[in-house]
Amino acid sequence: MRSSLLLLFPVVLRITGVAAFSPLKQRNNNIIRHNVSPSTKLFASENNIQLDRRSFAAKSIASISTVASASVALLSNSQSALADDEGTIIDPSVDPPKITNKVYLDIKFGNYKTKRMVIGLFGDVMPKTTENFLSLCSNGDVSYAGTTFYRVISDMTIQGGAIGISSGKSSSSAVLQPDNFNIKHTKAGLVSAVRNKDGSIDSRFFIQTKDDAGWADERYAAFGIVLEEEGTGGMDVVKKISKVDVKAPQNNPKDPVMIVGCGVFEGHK
Repeated sequence: MRSSLLLLFPVVLRITGVAAFSPLKQRNNNIIRHNVSPSTKLFASENNIQLDRRSFAAKSIASISTVASASVALLSNSQSALADDEGTIIDPSVDPPKITNKVYLDIKFGNYKTKRMVIGLFGDVMPKTTENFLSLCSNGDVSYAGTTFYRVISDMTIQGGAIGISSGKSSSSAVLQPDNFNIKHTKAGLVSAVRNKDGSIDSRFFIQTKDDAGWADERYAAFGIVLEEEGTGGMDVVKKISKVDVKAPQNNPKDPVMIVGCGVFEGHK
């Protein structure tokens, strides 16, 4: 047992970084001894631990750097794909989208005669949202005829189109996701979809009464605009509706603002 320990001892010393000596010299009681104090052993051991730690840290940093680089590349690719999917931001006050369809709403309120409001739709930019609005203007089984403008916020918006629910809190129409939020709310008369809490949309819409409605950007999907067509009310109707008397706290018109009819202009869907 003693011989085995003596043979292993030089190996231990080499591992700890302390010079080894010959067991033969120890057996012969040679006066040249290499005594290793406990503090020296501890110091050597700590040095190796520090080296191991440094090596581990270096490897860890290299691994983290590799993962970080991969993550940055992945994020960059994801952002690029998202940008491509979302498309270019559109400012209708500078470069209005192409109008692909025209629809109308016939509106009756107060002592005014029935007024026709014509709305141009941006079918190329907002295909799903536009298709939904078109179908609700086509006088089918489910349409805007008989609904109201249920909320009026003076100098801000008029809101309408809640099918089956006069309060405007929801609608019994089909629910879908908006195409995008690319169109900025920078022009009075823009028509946008009212959104539900989960981000979906239905039949409800609002028309902004001022050019600046930045609060709606990236939150509400604009898909059309009120047009100034000959013989129609245009924005004059919108402004008149925005001035009607309302009831607190929901700003519901005291007297109904009814959509008595609707339709799609000939030559369009």
